[in-house]
Amino acid sequence: MSLVSPDNGFAIWAVLFAGATFAAWAEHTRWGHRLSGVLIAILLAMVLSNVRLIPESSPTYDTVLQYIVPISIPLLLFDANLRRIIRDTGRMLLAFGIGTVGTVLGTLIGLRLVPLGPSAPELAGVFSSTYIGGGLNFVAVAQATGFDNGSEMAASVAADNIVTAIYIMSVMALPGILWLRRRIPSPIADREETEFRAEIAHTRPQPTVPFRVFSICLALALAFTISAIGYALADLAGLADFGILFISLLALAPANLAPKLTPYLTGHMELGMIGIYIFLFVMGASADVSAMLGSALPITLFALIIVTFHMLFTIGVGGLLRFDLAELIIASNACVGGSSSAGPIAAARGWRELVTPGILCGSLGSAIGTFIGVAITKWIG
Repeated sequence: MSLVSPDNGFAIWAVLFAGATFAAWAEHTRWGHRLSGVLIAILLAMVLSNVRLIPESSPTYDTVLQYIVPISIPLLLFDANLRRIIRDTGRMLLAFGIGTVGTVLGTLIGLRLVPLGPSAPELAGVFSSTYIGGGLNFVAVAQATGFDNGSEMAASVAADNIVTAIYIMSVMALPGILWLRRRIPSPIADREETEFRAEIAHTRPQPTVPFRVFSICLALALAFTISAIGYALADLAGLADFGILFISLLALAPANLAPKLTPYLTGHMELGMIGIYIFLFVMGASADVSAMLGSALPITLFALIIVTFHMLFTIGVGGLLRFDLAELIIASNACVGGSSSAGPIAAARGWRELVTPGILCGSLGSAIGTFIGVAITKWIG
């Protein structure tokens, strides 16, 4: 039991906004900028949940994932330049392909190093699929392969949560490593982070609008409308699990089809960033460190080997091919974290031109992850 009850909605929301506030403040300190607000939000939430001050799961967390994340995507994309996105997605897809190969190789290496027992083929399938696509692939592969061992399934979910949290903290620390930044330059990060910090500090002239309240209400109304239409179209197309892809595409409409509307959408970046920090805080809170002990330890080690090799392979091969470091980081995150992580992470670092490519790559991973996971299970079995 935690100090704050999972059903105490007001208290949970208070903690979420307080955590987001701290992460946003720390982002602009000398030490916090080195770590990044992303890392701080996840780490703070992990500490609070694992000392039982806040719960690991709560209906409020579900609300964040169901509503806050989808509307944050449009809010962060209202200024998206379609020409730049199309130009950059091609390279991102290649980087994503490198990451996919890294996940498959990491899975095979993990099987060699960690004894997993009779469930090894199924575990290889579910983890390779989730680190190419996402959680929906984990469930789909488990159902397709008959992986129904309750204790191992629970341990796998716990291992996935903790390893994903560790991975995100690690990969987001990479841009702060000067040695790596010198060897794999990132013009995207240099340019975008400078512009992003200038916007946050309000050093760039803001467009004139009739009312600030009007602008914020308009941005929120559009974000909710786009999310509603995106999920409705996904349902009609029989692709309910890919609603985030429809939302990300529809979010491009204001900047590319109605450019005269965008000056009235001030304040949307700040709203979107609040949503992203809250999402990251929820992600950290759901990571149960104690689950690494006991029966979950071998499975956690297996998952850790997969993502470690994946990250090293993606950065190493991508560096040799002279990819931008920011592209490699978001492509890797699209594999391990999926669409709901890659876009927000790119936005949180200020790499706005990589938000949509990251989401698109994550959606591609969701489309192919199940097939790859099932294939690996059948091949090993």
